[in-house]
Amino acid sequence: MNINLAEFKERYRALQDSLQADFLENPDTVEDLVLGRSMGVDALLGDIWRAMQMSDELCLLAVGGYGRGELHFHSDIDLLILIPNDTHDAQQKNIAKFLTFLWDVGLEVGHAVRDILDCVVEIRDLSVVTNLLESRFLLGEKSLFLKMKSMIKSSDWSSQSFLVEKQKEQHNRHLSYSNTAYNLEPNLRDGPGGLRDIQTVAWVAKWYFDVHQLQDLVNQSFLTQGEYDLLQKGQLFLWKVRFALHIIAKHREDRIGFGYQKELAAVLGYVDASAMAVERLMHDYYQTATKISRLNDILLQLLEDSVLHTQNLNPRFVIRYGYIQVSNASVFKKYPSAFIEIFLLIARHNYIRGIGVKTLRQMQFDIRLIDCNYYKKRHNNQIFIELLQQTKGVNKALKMMNRYGILERYIPAFGKIVGLMQYDLFHAYTVDQHTLFVVRNLRRFFISEFATEFTLCSEIAQTIEKPELLFLAALFHDIAKGRGGDHAKLGACDALDFCQHHQLSADDSALVAGLVEYHLLMSQTAQKQDLEDFEVIDKFTKILGSVQFLELLYLLTVADIRATKVDLWNDWKDALLKKLFFKAKAHLLGNNSGVPPASTAKKITHVKQAVLTEIIQAGYDIGQVEKIFLTLPKDYFLHYEVADIVWHLQLVIKSENKKISVDSRLSKDNVVDIFVCCEDTKGLFFRLLSIIEKLGLDIVNAKILTTKNRKAYNTISVLQDNILTQLNINQFIEDRLNQADILLTKPITKPPYRHFEHQMKVIFSYNKRWNLTQINLNMIDKQGLLSNIAHIFYQLDIDLINARITTFGERVEDIFFVCNSKNQPLNKAEKQHLKKMFKEKL
Repeated sequence: MNINLAEFKERYRALQDSLQADFLENPDTVEDLVLGRSMGVDALLGDIWRAMQMSDELCLLAVGGYGRGELHFHSDIDLLILIPNDTHDAQQKNIAKFLTFLWDVGLEVGHAVRDILDCVVEIRDLSVVTNLLESRFLLGEKSLFLKMKSMIKSSDWSSQSFLVEKQKEQHNRHLSYSNTAYNLEPNLRDGPGGLRDIQTVAWVAKWYFDVHQLQDLVNQSFLTQGEYDLLQKGQLFLWKVRFALHIIAKHREDRIGFGYQKELAAVLGYVDASAMAVERLMHDYYQTATKISRLNDILLQLLEDSVLHTQNLNPRFVIRYGYIQVSNASVFKKYPSAFIEIFLLIARHNYIRGIGVKTLRQMQFDIRLIDCNYYKKRHNNQIFIELLQQTKGVNKALKMMNRYGILERYIPAFGKIVGLMQYDLFHAYTVDQHTLFVVRNLRRFFISEFATEFTLCSEIAQTIEKPELLFLAALFHDIAKGRGGDHAKLGACDALDFCQHHQLSADDSALVAGLVEYHLLMSQTAQKQDLEDFEVIDKFTKILGSVQFLELLYLLTVADIRATKVDLWNDWKDALLKKLFFKAKAHLLGNNSGVPPASTAKKITHVKQAVLTEIIQAGYDIGQVEKIFLTLPKDYFLHYEVADIVWHLQLVIKSENKKISVDSRLSKDNVVDIFVCCEDTKGLFFRLLSIIEKLGLDIVNAKILTTKNRKAYNTISVLQDNILTQLNINQFIEDRLNQADILLTKPITKPPYRHFEHQMKVIFSYNKRWNLTQINLNMIDKQGLLSNIAHIFYQLDIDLINARITTFGERVEDIFFVCNSKNQPLNKAEKQHLKKMFKEKL
């Protein structure tokens, strides 16, 4: 391909020179010149496109101002190149050459390259849909242009939502100019009364009336001839100023700065008289801007009245002043599916403020039409599933369905949880409200503006093909609460029946029912079991069966926990769930080969070698480290990760002559680990817990170990707290442990919950992996609870090896791993004695 760059550069330079000369000779010809530059660029682009033999599969469009045929002297030439779906890589090289050539010619090009699938995604952006609305076909495969145009009309944008968003956009734009056109250096495009105000009216009117020219709005009786003439006159004045400003500034410029004003006045023919030329120019500008602002207010209000205040949605529903209403009183009787359809319309049209009062009253009069067979009817099913499939408005619609009694009628089992209190000190809301909060939380994972809240959840959400299945699982996850029995299994049966009546596929129905049945599994596994245990992960993944189920369950679990109480979610729960998620995903994908870990001896050897490698690199003496290894029981290398052991050893070596050493750090789980190394003394652990509890820190995990030379290695994990930035926690703990014995505080029930009756539950089991007794303790949370539990262990000569602390609202479900003084699991008598002490002391 041999194309003459110099020839095209000269053609473009000649076009610009001609436009400048014609304008300077007669600025009143600006309308012809703006159109003339657009036509000249059309011809130039066409010749370049053909000369470069661009593929017939491509489509070149003018968008923005160029799409309207309005190109000022230095306005950007905005282009959109449409390509066949999924051909970016194949077309990239040739398109890049084409665009580079345009820049070399001197054309100031703004561009985008999209296929129709890209347009479907990008059209959610207001600026994109506005550009596409004004697109103009230039060259290439016209069918792509027609597909794109039809895609705009079938998008989620309606005349109403477009108007509302354009009003917001204009309001924000005006705010940036202090809501006045009377700035001394006004912006003639974006400022109040500027070109954008004319374009905003035109954009909305064109969308609503489906016309292409402002003149057509006169024929639609929206604009009077006088208003149209005023808009045209104001636009031409601003065009003259803008064209001249571009010539003077030698680049695109929209701010009438002080440095340009005198020359502008001269170019536009103003001369000094009783007032200076520049003053007369600016006076005319402010007068024009004021008239445009005034007309903008009138026309947008007229549009608001036409577009928002009265809208016929279909033969059954209208919108008046933002409220949806039935078209007549017999709608619900003639079309019972309208009870669901009204909420589908509310979800689709996010500007709807609510349901009209007469319609609400009619709905209550006719609500008995929703009988026990209503949800089994195919048409009703289709509308309800379509509601759940909406990209926005689902949560709003379901909340309103619940408020007006439709949801409990449509899903009979849901009626049993409406207003049902959960007397468990865990949930802060009734079951129905909690359920709707779960749906709300799930919906946020699918909305881009909330993508930074829970990044992993949002990433997973983008890959889910049928979000409605997840929302159905949320609606049913607690639907069997209050019936007695296992609410998860009972709810799964309800969900399966509902899905089958809605003619979901067998796989989809089983998926929803499975999510309901196992909605507590991930939380319980993450917070109560050892995630380093291969058998735990293996058992968990066998229940799930697939990565798809894991991902959906993870989203449901996060949404569920966050919908219980505002303060229930924390970094520790977040870290545990993510740890379980990634371990389970790797297991399901076979990244760990599905093979059980090596023998205990091999694992210990592997850990020691890894520790030695890191500790030597840090400059420590290998002999000193190996000497410490001899004092450590084998369980130590099984309970801790390599990074933790290296951290411990560094503190131990640095402070070998100190009686007590304390260090802390932010762990990878986003909690603060406090490591205490000191001579083991009776009651040390409960004294340590007392110190930490009295600071008001939330303890989430504890690991306790005594070396062969009677050194205590205690690691306490706490949630991050402001107190940790206000004092030296390491020195504070060290000082307190060096003091005389710390008095034990009797556990006190937190005041707001002292009247709640909650039976303490103590469950003993055997942990085969560690040869320890596992104690599950479920009771009301109390101040000083952990230190008192540790004190009971101390009194009974029971060694606490590990603790998993889990708080559910005002209830704790703590897990302790213990052995007796002979390093054996507790016998029957020891268990009975311990249980008795718990009930007496706690």
